[in-house]
Amino acid sequence: MKKKNFENQKRERNTKRKQEESGVKKNSRAKKAAFIAAGVLVAAAAAFSVYRAVPKGPSTVVLYDLNEREEAAISDSIRKVADEKSVSIVSLKSDAKTEEKTADKEFEKALKKSGASLVFVKSGLKAEKAASMAKDGSELDDAKLNIGEMTTSMKGAVKAGKEGVKAVPVIFDNMEIDIEITALKNSGMAGIAGWDDIEKLAVFQKRYVENPIVFAGKDAELALDVFGALTEAMSGVDEYKNAVEIVNSHSGADFNAARVARLLTEKSDYPLYKSILYLSKLYKQGLLHPNTFNLEKNDVKAFAKARIASIIFMSLNDHRAFEPKVISRFTSIYFPSEFSGDRRKFTSPVTCAVPLKKDKAAKSIVESIVTAEEQERLSFATGLAPVLARCRTPDLQSSDARHWVASTDTPLSGLSADTNLTKAQRAQLVNELAAIVTR
Repeated sequence: MKKKNFENQKRERNTKRKQEESGVKKNSRAKKAAFIAAGVLVAAAAAFSVYRAVPKGPSTVVLYDLNEREEAAISDSIRKVADEKSVSIVSLKSDAKTEEKTADKEFEKALKKSGASLVFVKSGLKAEKAASMAKDGSELDDAKLNIGEMTTSMKGAVKAGKEGVKAVPVIFDNMEIDIEITALKNSGMAGIAGWDDIEKLAVFQKRYVENPIVFAGKDAELALDVFGALTEAMSGVDEYKNAVEIVNSHSGADFNAARVARLLTEKSDYPLYKSILYLSKLYKQGLLHPNTFNLEKNDVKAFAKARIASIIFMSLNDHRAFEPKVISRFTSIYFPSEFSGDRRKFTSPVTCAVPLKKDKAAKSIVESIVTAEEQERLSFATGLAPVLARCRTPDLQSSDARHWVASTDTPLSGLSADTNLTKAQRAQLVNELAAIVTR
């Protein structure tokens, strides 16, 4: 389990900048020695912050597997309510080399070791685990959580307990397809209504781009969420849930990625069959980039910048990492489907706040973060969609995501979050599925 103290890291950067601004000379032996000594002290302090049994503040808030934008934005929200003396903020990441055999065990062990009073974590299996670990008295007063102002789909993401609320949605992501505007315009197509239209556009665009469709398939989390979103769109919510059940029933010490991949795809009535078949068809036609499952997110950004990608599967979070000038050449759509909106659940991972102890600071933080003011600030800071129905959003992308998800049922968390696989196991499963797509 990788762990860092968010506040210490920020202070170290500020200290270094101030030293540079005040004219610290690199060739001064005395100052260099002092700087090295200071570095040793900082390293020692950092080591203490990582392994200390008791956190600096009486309350600890854990940010689990969140990206830097979300960490910074949520930390700012926390600091508006509680200072460093009352609350410590700790960032934890799942570890590719964990000795645990399931994701929930790794997560549970990390939370217990942290002594957290509150955790911010993506919806799905880990959020469920956190809620199950909460102690008596930790539940929140629903009257103070602005639930009535949330969209209907986000109200469904609120987890109720016997005496109050156990988990609260605070911001959410969404899987999307980004399409180059010029390519769509030149094709003469009025728009994208279904998966046949995606294929049709890619066939047209192949005149100009060798492999028009791409996604960062080497990122196992994204790849699983693409497979899951395709399955929900093509085969329905029930098949998505069947896929989750199959994976989770074969997770643990005896996990065999090849076997699980076969159980998901081998026959026409298996849950991932249609989505894998579709991707395989695109691959064989040369429409899906042949190296898709070897591409990192930075590779995809480079492809878009070089104009050698016309159709990209990604998340709204990934969308925010592109250069504005580059991504402005694309328009975003949701994963299309023949199913009506009331039968759909988009793949939209929700960042949830889950209190673990009876703690006044934790309750104050959650109550504050779901106010209209903080929801708007969070949306602008992260580029993600707010859970409230009426607060402002920074642009069309986050507004569309909120509208799309509000028009459907409570969203899915994604195959990466709903399945009980460690980071290494997810990579193994994606490798097996990729082999089926590309054989």
